[in-house]
Amino acid sequence: MITKQSFNGFYWYPYNENLNDDLTFEVAQKNNISINLSKLLLNRNIKKVSNFLNSKLKENISISQIMKLNNSKLKENISISQIMKLNNITKTNSFFEKVKKEKKISIFSDYDVDGACAAAICKKLLSQFEIEVYTYIPNRLNEGYGLNMHALDKLLDFSSNILVLDCGSNNILEQEYINKKGAQVVIVDHHECDNFFENAIVVNPKTPDDQSKLDDLCATALTFLLFVYLKNERIFESFDVLQYLDLVALATICDLVPLGDINRTLVKQGLKIINSENSNKGIQTLINQAKIKQSISEYHLGYILGPRINAGGRMGESLLGFNLLSSDNIHQALQYSQIIEGHNQNRQKIQTKIVSSIDLNDSKNQNLNFFYDEKWHIGIVGIIAGRLMRLNNKPSFVMTNSNEFVVGSGRSQGEKNIGQLMMRAAEKGIIIKGGGHEKACGFTLKEEKIQEFKSFLKEETQDIEINNQKYFESQLDLNVINEKLINDLNLLSPFGQQNPEPIFKCENIKIEIIKVFKEKHTKLKFSDNLGSSCEGMFFDIPIDQLKSYLSQSSNFDCYFKVKKDTYSNKTVIHLEDIH
Repeated sequence: MITKQSFNGFYWYPYNENLNDDLTFEVAQKNNISINLSKLLLNRNIKKVSNFLNSKLKENISISQIMKLNNSKLKENISISQIMKLNNITKTNSFFEKVKKEKKISIFSDYDVDGACAAAICKKLLSQFEIEVYTYIPNRLNEGYGLNMHALDKLLDFSSNILVLDCGSNNILEQEYINKKGAQVVIVDHHECDNFFENAIVVNPKTPDDQSKLDDLCATALTFLLFVYLKNERIFESFDVLQYLDLVALATICDLVPLGDINRTLVKQGLKIINSENSNKGIQTLINQAKIKQSISEYHLGYILGPRINAGGRMGESLLGFNLLSSDNIHQALQYSQIIEGHNQNRQKIQTKIVSSIDLNDSKNQNLNFFYDEKWHIGIVGIIAGRLMRLNNKPSFVMTNSNEFVVGSGRSQGEKNIGQLMMRAAEKGIIIKGGGHEKACGFTLKEEKIQEFKSFLKEETQDIEINNQKYFESQLDLNVINEKLINDLNLLSPFGQQNPEPIFKCENIKIEIIKVFKEKHTKLKFSDNLGSSCEGMFFDIPIDQLKSYLSQSSNFDCYFKVKKDTYSNKTVIHLEDIH
């Protein structure tokens, strides 16, 4: 048992000390896989190994074998009968029959990756049926999250058929307003929802009476299933819904939803499309813009492509992501991606400046990070909250001013459902509005309510035990960090919530600093007593502190992830911690 704190202040333990060697060997032999992969599967309690490693969609999701991908049918995971258990989905029939007849629809969608992907699917698919689509993406900086009256008036001017994506479940006043105008609204959402206007058609697996058990899906995945359902109902026919799985995969990873059976399958199949010639043109241009030369993985979706798509909205151009992903013209998509790249670089500069100005010692004796500055950029507060949360494992809430109000974002590890916390705070009159997920939320309040809000959050989080324990999955020697291990990890992927990327341990390793990048990223060489060596990186680490730590000993235990380097195509270590 490890008792010494690591460089990053954590205590490291094996994920499963009692893993049975005989069982590990049996699973490996039965499924013709390596011992290392067998250990990882057992750690995740994967019982149906073959199904997990070969996850496919059921044939009946495609209704009549509507697509072949890499010369094999998409099979096995979700059925029409399960989709039909989504609350209110059968009520969408009459709505889309009317859309089909009138050839017009207005779409309101959230400004993040999930919202942009959902709206892009709708625009591209409905346009095939010569339906005019007006899409409204709210400005993150001055409109904020959710429906607003200004937007509704514009939507209603175009059509009485209103489709709302990735938000709107809790906008009861706005739902009533649409109804009073003689229009109909369908809301496809996945945020926490306790109630909604009776005349609104809310398709949300988080509504109280939903029986679908699809509450882990993001809005884009639910939009995808909606069109699967509509095809099955023959409301829209002769279209290929499965071609949009690339957008579903992108949204699923970027929205940080759990990668259970269905989501993992959607991502795995979506990545196949992204890595084919049939990928979304906007995604293609982003990949080229980021100069990614290798096969696209969930890592690229979550850490390279997703932040770029979000950058437009964060910097005040919310339509950019949607325009990029809905474009069928490669030259137009290239123009959008170039603008997005500029916004992303600007976002990174602002983010670095804000993070460096925050002193986490201010939250030393608290169970949460709570920071407010009226001058901070509103588009960055969510990223900052996530960054702070990862630094000390505490729920983090970051706020700034927007017009007459204070707006903010929160992030947590899931110890408390902070989306539900925001709804309770709104019910108590502490904040004006708020909502979100288990691990992410947004909110708006008056400046004079900041201290009351902080007190509310302190009380709600006081029972949280801040966890400084970390776990590694298995111990490796440097000589097994090679292409074979990469292939095993590819079989286990895609990684995300509920299927985390494995962290390994190497003991008694000599570490040599090779090069420092931007004063915070360090290229290292790792070597052992047997003559094996490997290169790797340690990110976002103060170089002076690292040099001081390394001077204390000649050998260290290392905790790391194994990656395929984008540029050199070599197998490398991404160091998580050392002690």
